[in-house]
Amino acid sequence: MITGGAGFIGTNFAYHMAGKGYGLTVLDKLTYAGGKDNLEPLISSNKVRFINGDICDTAAVKSALEGVDAVVHFAAESHNTRSETDPDLFYRTNVEGTRVMLEEALTLGVEKFIHISTDEVYGSIVDGYFAEGDKLLGDSQATSAYSKSKSQADDLAMEFGKSSPVIVLRPTNNFGPWQYPEKALPRWISNIILGSKIPLWGEGLQVRDWLYAPLTAECLEFLLLKGETGNAYNVAANHSPEITNRQAAEWICEMLGVDKEEWIQYIPDPRPNHDFRYALNVDKITKLGFKPSIDPYNQFKSTVEWYVKNEAWWKKRKEEAESIYK
Repeated sequence: MITGGAGFIGTNFAYHMAGKGYGLTVLDKLTYAGGKDNLEPLISSNKVRFINGDICDTAAVKSALEGVDAVVHFAAESHNTRSETDPDLFYRTNVEGTRVMLEEALTLGVEKFIHISTDEVYGSIVDGYFAEGDKLLGDSQATSAYSKSKSQADDLAMEFGKSSPVIVLRPTNNFGPWQYPEKALPRWISNIILGSKIPLWGEGLQVRDWLYAPLTAECLEFLLLKGETGNAYNVAANHSPEITNRQAAEWICEMLGVDKEEWIQYIPDPRPNHDFRYALNVDKITKLGFKPSIDPYNQFKSTVEWYVKNEAWWKKRKEEAESIYK
C-alpha cells in the first residue's frame, strides 16, 4: 500500500513499483495536492487498486489494508506556508493520521512499514551535516507547524519501530514530475512558460539539497528489500558544490531559453528567519548499499522538459497553487 500515492513523490513511487511488477494499493484522500489523474494509466491497466480514503478514518484504513503486506506512508499535509494558517489540520493528518496507519497496519500483521519523514525534522545547519542520531525527541528543532507535525510523526514511527517492523526515511528536498506547482521548482518553471518572472526570495542564497523524486522511489524499493527495521535513514543528493536557490533559478532560465537577468525577480523574503541550509549525512544508507545516480543538471533538465510537455496537467492546478502567495 502507498498512502498519499496520488501526490507528488507517491506518484513517482507508484510508477517505479508498477514498472517492477509489484501489486499496488493506493490510499489517498485526494486533497488539492493529490490527483487521481496522475495514476489513471496505472488504474486503467489494473496495476493499481485505488481507494479514495482518509488515513485518519480507522475503518477506511482497516478495509484498505486487506491483502497488504507492506506499507509506504507518504500521506501528509506538506507545505510550510499553508501550515502557518491551519496548523491543526497539519497535526490531524501528519500526527494522528500516522498513528492510525501504524496501529492498524501493525495490528493486521504488515511485514514492513516505511514512514516518510523529512530533513526538516533536524532544522537548519550552518556547516556540516545532520546524521540520523541528531534528531532529538520532540519538535524543538523544527521551525514551522509543518515540520513540527512531521517531527512528532517521526517520533511515533520510531517508537513503534522499537517492537515492530517500522523504518523511517528522512529525505531532502524532492523535485521532479508531478510536483504540485505551489512548490518552488514547478512554480518557477510554470511562471516562465506563462510569461511571468521567477519570484526569488531574498538574495536566493538559501541552500537546499535537491533530490530527484525517481531516486527517492529507488531508495524506497531498496529499503523494502534491505532496510533494517527500527532504523531511520537519511537520503540526500549531497551536491558538490551545493546548489543555492539562485543557481536553481538560473538553470531553469537557461533551460527555457530566457535571460536570467530579466526573468528572475528578487523580492523581500517573507520568512527571513526560516531555515537557510539543510544538509544530511548519508553514510548509514550508503554503507547499507544504496548509491543513487546524482546528476543534478540533467535531472533538473528532465524536470523542466516534463513540465513543458505536461502543460495541461499543471495549468488546471496553477490558480489554486498561487492562491497561498496572495
